[in-house]
Amino acid sequence: MIRPADGGGILRPALPADAPALGEMHAQSWAETYPGLVPDDLLAEMTDPARRRAAWARNLAQPLLPGGTLVAEDAGQVLGFVSVCAARDPALGTPGEVSGLYLLRAAQGRGLGRALLGAGARVLLAAGHGAAAAWALDANARAAGFYAATGARRGTSQTGWHGGLALAETAWVWPDLRLLLG
Repeated sequence: MIRPADGGGILRPALPADAPALGEMHAQSWAETYPGLVPDDLLAEMTDPARRRAAWARNLAQPLLPGGTLVAEDAGQVLGFVSVCAARDPALGTPGEVSGLYLLRAAQGRGLGRALLGAGARVLLAAGHGAAAAWALDANARAAGFYAATGARRGTSQTGWHGGLALAETAWVWPDLRLLLG
């Protein structure tokens, strides 16, 4: 268990029992972040709490990297998460991947995103991955700004496919994860 610098909440490894709360939080985060950035059909799919709960039950039952999902919670409420793993797409150009980093809008600006990213970096470093990247939709300027503020540099761009839907995305690269530990 880790306490972020501002003292608000804790960070801890996700447990299978967290799937319902993670699903609800993930759906809410999409509802807060992506209107106008993605087509309505994709938004409806990603903001369906039942679909998100089921996806998290699968993800936590068979993680891509053991211990690779950490949650931020305060007073028992899941406020956000980070998921990390070995890179799944060679186009990232790094051995590690930040496969998801989401916070509820009300939890942003408290240092929890940086704390989650640092905790994910520790997991990746322990697994032997010294560098990592994350895909972010080009339309998501908030994510790009956050990643840049944490020291990530813009990497390759590509068309990402979400079902049959093409979306422009860019890799944000942390060439040395140790820099996220400070």
